[in-house]
Amino acid sequence: MTTGTLSCPLLDHALHAAAARGIDTVVVNAATQRSDVLELAGAMATTCVVDPDRAELDRFAERLARGGIANVRAFSGPVGRAFADLARAHSRPALFVLVDDPRDPGVRDVLFHVPRGQGVIVLVEIDYHEVRDQLLRWSPEHEVARVAMDDGRIGWVVTPQRTLHVTFLIEKYTHAYGASGLSINLDNLVATLHQTGFASYDVVHYDERYHEKREITTADIGKPAHVDEHVLVFVLHYHSPANPTVEMLERVKATGSKVVGVWLDKLTSHETSDHTRVADLNVILDGQKFDEPNAWPIYTPKNPVWFRDAGLERTIDVSFIGETRYLKQRQDFLERLENETRIDATIVRSSAADTRRSLSIADYARVLQTSKISVALTKDSVKQLKGRIFETMHCGAVLACDPNPHVAAYFTPDVEYVSFRTYDELVEKCRWLLDHPVELERIRRAGHEKCVKYYNHRVFWQSLLARVGVLPGSFPTESA
Repeated sequence: MTTGTLSCPLLDHALHAAAARGIDTVVVNAATQRSDVLELAGAMATTCVVDPDRAELDRFAERLARGGIANVRAFSGPVGRAFADLARAHSRPALFVLVDDPRDPGVRDVLFHVPRGQGVIVLVEIDYHEVRDQLLRWSPEHEVARVAMDDGRIGWVVTPQRTLHVTFLIEKYTHAYGASGLSINLDNLVATLHQTGFASYDVVHYDERYHEKREITTADIGKPAHVDEHVLVFVLHYHSPANPTVEMLERVKATGSKVVGVWLDKLTSHETSDHTRVADLNVILDGQKFDEPNAWPIYTPKNPVWFRDAGLERTIDVSFIGETRYLKQRQDFLERLENETRIDATIVRSSAADTRRSLSIADYARVLQTSKISVALTKDSVKQLKGRIFETMHCGAVLACDPNPHVAAYFTPDVEYVSFRTYDELVEKCRWLLDHPVELERIRRAGHEKCVKYYNHRVFWQSLLARVGVLPGSFPTESA
């Protein structure tokens, strides 16, 4: 295939789109006499022509032969039968040039027979919007380029969504963490991507490989041969000797992959600074830290299988759920709350790091789904954007949270959640809301609806993948 410049900007654009996908065959839906289409045929290795009129096909082939184009295959008959014959004879993806043909207005029928999600489609003298419904059936997430032709008219180059694969290089919590369950990143990251359907994926657990003395090779975590785009998402576990090395990440980048680091729990340490520099994007889940290279602060995505408003009866007035052993502020606060007589509070002590004291994700979410109000205590040496904030609101409970600038950046205090500075203020606000169910419902609905609309798992992954340039929008783009 020749990838020089064609005289028609539309077909030149299409030629380069085909070359980028390794396509060397053009399929034309009519035996057109357009010289620019014939020029395109001359740049391709094989030309296939579909036309109901056998005599027109013969004339088209003769004209191509006069131009030195010999590898031509003709398919005649009704559209369905002709394209079925074409599919049997040529199974590889092709560049489909669809020309408006006054003899046969059934371009929509032609589109029906183009293999789903394969090849490149060019619309010549055909309005994209008139056949958009068929193109959506061909590839729901297709991309469109609106291209001016040499005579001033408009044509369209339509390409299917590029195949995308994500490799997760994350911890599993095995061997060295006997009491720990599986890493929460399997639910927060892997399961949420699965729910979007944006990409295929696989998971490599570096701690498991380390303890089993199995090397992680570039082939294990690099770009697979069968995909257009590849993203490696890695998470480090504090100072574990099992953590992936900078050199490992650099080798993956050399395969054409994008590398994304996800940073959890407070601030990244000095020992991880080289990892941040090699990453194309550093996702900061628990705060608003912008001084890392390519930093991107954002919320933690939550799996909608568990974290949703299930419509259950809310039998718990006020709840707290989480770890209490290591934080003195929480211990003192919750001791008072357990003995409180002005409100009925339910305290569920749970640990994400100890299976003997942990709830299943389903049971954890059920507490929030049956709570009217749930308390989040975020005071720590470093202010964090706790995942519990979004878990609570996704489950439809009213969030009551101590002062936290990160939370206030996402939600409006006392409009979409309840803010309190002291223990007594918390109790007073909870008591007032429980006595005023209309106001309780207003805050609950406002917080829940905002969380579901703006801070869901699809927004997280769509924006992350777009940020590293592997998930472009499907809107028509202009091309001169």
